[in-house]
Amino acid sequence: MWLNFYENNEVIGMKMKNLIAYIKRKQFYFALFACCVTLFLIAILVWVQPKEDNSEIANLNSDVLTNMDNPEELPSQLVDNDETEYVPEDEVEPDTMPTSATPITISEDEVDGEVSGEGDAGDDALVANSDTTKENYTIEIAPVVKPNITFTADEKMIWPVSGSVLMPYSMTPVHFKTLDQYKVNPAVYIASEVGGQVLVAAEGIVETVTKEPETGTTVTIYHGNGYKTVYGQLGEELAVKQGDLVKKGQVLGVVEKPTKYHVLLDSHVYFKVINNGESVNPSTVIE
Repeated sequence: MWLNFYENNEVIGMKMKNLIAYIKRKQFYFALFACCVTLFLIAILVWVQPKEDNSEIANLNSDVLTNMDNPEELPSQLVDNDETEYVPEDEVEPDTMPTSATPITISEDEVDGEVSGEGDAGDDALVANSDTTKENYTIEIAPVVKPNITFTADEKMIWPVSGSVLMPYSMTPVHFKTLDQYKVNPAVYIASEVGGQVLVAAEGIVETVTKEPETGTTVTIYHGNGYKTVYGQLGEELAVKQGDLVKKGQVLGVVEKPTKYHVLLDSHVYFKVINNGESVNPSTVIE
């Protein structure tokens, strides 16, 4: 009996030794297997957790949709995550309600007080500063109305200067001496001595005052009904400025020496008539 027990123990010991030796030889694979099992368990946990969060969010959204008409019953989780305090519309104080513009007010006793802008209403929001608390008055400012100016070809214009025509209006190419080129001429070049007065051809408003390479100081006047006149080769010292209302025959400025583009011409005035964006022959509207 003891012999059999000893033999069995010896066999078990040999098996254990063989198992330990096998494990030592294959320990890399066992470690790899353990890592794979661990990663698998972690992946399961990560996959399950978002589902629980999404379930909570879905429940919150359901509560919001259910209680849209009664904000006071919204879940407390939403209140904790929202920095904006909900105030029912009927509880808002009148002084805190937004306004679209600040009215123009002037204190009764502070008419001569300092005027300053208030709010974001720009120039329309001017409030006179006053230390008094008397009643204020709202003042409406009337808009600026431009004068009603009209012109028709029957009214006729006048020549800006009295002199001979050096180059006539022509929609067929003509020769320009200084440039030695042939091109159309949408204006007339009227001879006049340097310093001679240039007159306004018809009543109108000075639209622009510019400095052009070919025509030098140039003034454009709008006469209404699409009519405009352009005056070039003028001196820098003008008798009018942009926005001025001018009368027929009023002095506009004086004649200047020609620019480099027309030095071979005698001193002159560049005069052009425009109707609805197209140049027209000045002789058709001048008396």
